[in-house]
Amino acid sequence: MGVGRMRIVASPHFQRIIARSRYPCNLSLRASASHTDIARLEGVMFCSKCSTELPDDSQFCRKCGVAISAVSSGGAATAVAPAREPVAAEKPKKSGSNKVVWFVIIVIALGAWWVASSNSPSARQIQQIAKQQHTERLNNPALSVNPTGFAYFKLDVPANASDVTLQGNFTASGGSGNDVEAYVMSEEDFVNWQNGHAAKTYYNSGKVTVGTINVHVPAGRCYLVFNNKFSLLSSKSVRVDGTLTYYQ
Repeated sequence: MGVGRMRIVASPHFQRIIARSRYPCNLSLRASASHTDIARLEGVMFCSKCSTELPDDSQFCRKCGVAISAVSSGGAATAVAPAREPVAAEKPKKSGSNKVVWFVIIVIALGAWWVASSNSPSARQIQQIAKQQHTERLNNPALSVNPTGFAYFKLDVPANASDVTLQGNFTASGGSGNDVEAYVMSEEDFVNWQNGHAAKTYYNSGKVTVGTINVHVPAGRCYLVFNNKFSLLSSKSVRVDGTLTYYQ
């Protein structure tokens, strides 16, 4: 059945809409018998739901979003569904990468602490790479040691040094036994030993003619002592060739 012309009497609500518009109210409206969503007033449209004034080519209300009926060539109004805009997929949060970064930082910190505090061979090798080596020579071809006396080398190492090593050899001559005693000890123990008290040593050769020294000592001051207190009459001559090395 074709759609004929009809005279639409505006409802009070629609009359208020027309009254607010800038267009005359005595207009003939062409509409479909089954669609009353829209009113067309000479190129101006109004939303039948919220009464918002819309451009003539509107498909949806810009205020409430309701579909606006479009009049087809046959006179029937059809509604066009809005096209969906593509929604960008939310990128996953990179929480895993942050955990990896913190794990690496903790491992590096623990490794640095281990290298700085450990006395293991592996840690000392790394310390040697990171620090500069310092070497002091201990060389005396004829160190004289009196009867009932002693002679010594005082060795000073910086407090922040690491991997302190005393290496070398010595040879004693004189008297009936061509012998001497060699000690390596701290400053505190050296004072106790001089005064006849018990003392600890890092190295103690015993009574020998030839000896080899290879000992690790802590940073600070220590002493290499050649003792001849046991000999009442004979002096001794000691040839010393050694090195003190440390890293700083």
